[in-house]
Amino acid sequence: MVKILRVTGHSMLPTLNDGDFVCVVRWPFRWLRCGQIVVVESNTYGIIVKRVADVHQDGTFTLIGDNKAHPVSQEAMGKFTRAQLHGKVVCHSSE
Repeated sequence: MVKILRVTGHSMLPTLNDGDFVCVVRWPFRWLRCGQIVVVESNTYGIIVKRVADVHQDGTFTLIGDNKAHPVSQEAMGKFTRAQLHGKVVCHSSE
């Protein structure tokens, strides 16, 4: 399944800008790797776009934003599960 989403916010600067569009493809958890940009459903923040920081043996993973000037810590975001993973960002474009 393919989804097109619009980025809001500045947490992924300079990789993704506010207003950019991303193409998201459903991605099996077993293919998830550190460094990939993914879309997840956060219990706190809603649907978010972040980079995979770590994939854990217990089937969870942690995320980080690219914007070093305004970081949201991994602790604040917490761990994510397979069920929260919408997919991997395979391409993006500006407005």
